[in-house]
Amino acid sequence: MKAHSALKLTAAGLVLGAALIGCAASPPVQYYTLVGPETAQAAPTRDQGGGASPYLLVVTPVNVPPQADQPQIMMRQPDGTVAAYYSDRWTAPLPDEIRGALSAALVHDLGVLDVQSITAPASAPVWRVQVDVQRFEAVAGGAAVVDATWRIRPSNIQGGALLCRSVVQVPIGGSAPAQAVTALRQATAQLASTIATGIRAGGHRAQASGDHVRLSGCVPS
Repeated sequence: MKAHSALKLTAAGLVLGAALIGCAASPPVQYYTLVGPETAQAAPTRDQGGGASPYLLVVTPVNVPPQADQPQIMMRQPDGTVAAYYSDRWTAPLPDEIRGALSAALVHDLGVLDVQSITAPASAPVWRVQVDVQRFEAVAGGAAVVDATWRIRPSNIQGGALLCRSVVQVPIGGSAPAQAVTALRQATAQLASTIATGIRAGGHRAQASGDHVRLSGCVPS
């Protein structure tokens, strides 16, 4: 009986020791967001006197490829494999992160409100923004790539609907997850800035917002 009890105590000690070693070896989880510090706080609207904005925005939920829609940071390696960094995670599901970052950047750039979660009055002038992300990835030592098709469509306001594709590539300059997130954040912000040019032009045209943006296939929609 004593030998059996000793074995049980020894086994329990081994399990506890292994658990403690595992806890000590696991790095703390880091959480990241695509919303940049420059857009984290709402920008003032165009009308500082408290009157109505010239129009409202509705940034709809974003479509993201299943392989990119993961809670952890994913990074493509030089040999073509994809590494998952389980201790480096997004603060929200990736589609929500992208939508939130696009919304924050558009609100900041245009000085208007995004009312996606609030029903706008039926007669309110609105620009609706739809984004379908085909590629969202970071290549270690390479670039962060955001490849998206997007549509802007006016309602109760003069303008035309426009459908475009934008490919944004921002150099990462390293292989750390934090570096990848910074580049992906910049790429998402540049996508938003490109969309903003289309809204400013009334949906008649759009312009690449920087050297890292390739704009193609813009057609009336």
